[in-house]
Amino acid sequence: MKLSSAVLGFGLSLLAPLALHAEPATLKLAFFASSKEVNYAMVIKPWVDAVNADPANAVKIEAFPDGALGKNIQAQPQMILDGVADIAWVNPSLVPGRFAKDQVLELPGLVKNIGDGIKLYSGLLEQGLLPGYDDYKVIGAFTNPPYHIFSRKPIKELKDLAGQKVRIVGPMVGQTVQSFGMVPVLMPPPEVVEAIGRGSIDAATLVPAALIDFGADRVTTTDYLLPLGAGPLTLLMSAQKYKALSPEARQVLDKYSGPWIQDLYLREVTRYNQDVITRLRDDPKRKVIDVAPDDQPKIDATYQSVTSAWAAQSSENASLLEKARAILAASGN
Repeated sequence: MKLSSAVLGFGLSLLAPLALHAEPATLKLAFFASSKEVNYAMVIKPWVDAVNADPANAVKIEAFPDGALGKNIQAQPQMILDGVADIAWVNPSLVPGRFAKDQVLELPGLVKNIGDGIKLYSGLLEQGLLPGYDDYKVIGAFTNPPYHIFSRKPIKELKDLAGQKVRIVGPMVGQTVQSFGMVPVLMPPPEVVEAIGRGSIDAATLVPAALIDFGADRVTTTDYLLPLGAGPLTLLMSAQKYKALSPEARQVLDKYSGPWIQDLYLREVTRYNQDVITRLRDDPKRKVIDVAPDDQPKIDATYQSVTSAWAAQSSENASLLEKARAILAASGN
C-alpha cells in the first residue's frame, strides 16, 4: 500500500508541470478585407499580437485577413455561429435584421465623433438595449467617424447633391441622403470603386479612411464634408466558444476586451482619419468642400426630420433614442 501511494505521488508530480504548461486555446479570427485596411492594421493586428504575447500563454489567435475565411461582409456574424471563425470583424449596418436597433447609432447628428460612438455603443450594450448579441461576446464596440460624401461629380453646395446616385452603408444613412434629394444605393465597400468607375453610381458615403483603403480616391475628385450618421463596427466572438474556454483563457480575452481595444481604436483610427482629411485638402487634384453656413439650417432640419421619423416608428425606437441621448449627456456630450 505504501509503495502504491509512493508511485501515485510520483506520477502526479510528473503530471503537475504538464498541467501548468497546458497548450493555449487556439482561436480563428476572420477579417473580410485587406490586411492593409486601417481597422485591421492599426487595431485588430495589434490586439492579436497583445493577446498572443500575454504572459499567461492561455490563448493563441490565428488571424485570417484578406477574406481567407470568407469575403461576404453580411455573412461574418453567421460564420462565427457556424464555427467557420471564432472571432470576426462585423459591420452591423450591412447585416439587415440581425442587429436592427443598431440603427440608433446611425441617426444623423447624434454621434459626432468616434469617442461619442464608442461611449454610446458600449453604453447601450451594457444596458442590454440592443437585441441580436445574445450569441456573442463583444470584444470591442466601435463606430466610424461620421460619413462624408465622395463624388466623381463637382459639388459646390448642398443643392448640387440632388439627383446623384450615392452608395450608402445602412438604412438610416439611406434615408438621410434621400431626404437631400440623392438616390441611395446599398453597397458594401469593396464594390464602390468599380461601381463609380462604370458610372452606375456617382458618389459614395464613406469615412475618410475607407476612401483610401478601398481605393475610392482613384475614381472620385470631390470631397463634400457633410457629416452624416456614423456606423457601428464590432469585434465579436462566439459566446459558446468563449464559455468553453479555460478560466485563464477567458481572463486573457477579458483583459484585452472593452477599454483596451476601444482606446486603441479611438486613438489610432481618429488620428488616421484626420491625417486623410489633411492629405485631401493638400491634394491639388481634389476639391474639398465644407458645408456652407447658409446650408446648415436646412441640414439641421433634415437631420431632425429623419430622427423624428425613426423615433415615431415605434415606442421602442422612441425609448431607445431617449436612452441614447441620456448616455451621451452623462458622458458630457
